[in-house]
Amino acid sequence: MIQRPQSLFLALVMIANSIATSGISIWQKIGSSGQKAELFSNQWLLFQNEKEVAAHCTIAIALLVTLSTIITLVTVFSYKNRIRQMMLGLINSLVLAGAMGYAFWVIFKEAVPTFEPETQGKYGYGFYALVVSLLANMIANRLIRKDEMLVQSSNRMR
Repeated sequence: MIQRPQSLFLALVMIANSIATSGISIWQKIGSSGQKAELFSNQWLLFQNEKEVAAHCTIAIALLVTLSTIITLVTVFSYKNRIRQMMLGLINSLVLAGAMGYAFWVIFKEAVPTFEPETQGKYGYGFYALVVSLLANMIANRLIRKDEMLVQSSNRMR
């Protein structure tokens, strides 16, 4: 049902998830001597003077975000069962938080110590897409819960 505001927020979750997995950088760090580390949804790369030195697979981020997109799609089409929607929204929030947690783990345990630990990295659009996705999912869950409370209230009045 498109007139329900939570459907718009769930659509925003799917759009943000697709942006996060489209190959846009989640995080990058550029060193003073030509080193560059960059994290994508499926791998993190280490460059030395524009040549790829190391590449490590981080496919778990892409898998978790894809799983989140599938859960969101199921949530949108189960609009007649708000209890199921709330449960799927909770699971989706946990999956997105897991993807962000794994991204943080890769950044702070693997990518940051590779060179110049005192140099700070910067977050890319992929990271902000994950944040928008998580926040939009939380807002949609709140609106679904609000609808369920309204229906229960009207049922008590009957």
